[in-house]
Amino acid sequence: MAARTYNVERWSPEEDQQLRSMSESGKSLTLISARLKKPMKAIVARASSLHIAIAGTGIGQRSRR
Repeated sequence: MAARTYNVERWSPEEDQQLRSMSESGKSLTLISARLKKPMKAIVARASSLHIAIAGTGIGQRSRR
């Protein structure tokens, strides 16, 4: 049985920087997704791994206890 291959596009440093700058200026998740041409789930996952806060979501913010 052949191994399954996935066509996964990696994030470039330019895309990371664009994600940072757009989130710092308060852009929405929908707009960021459209500009970077990536699914919202990919944006959320990358922002979470880079500890970047996105406006309108709880991503990158500390939880209240």
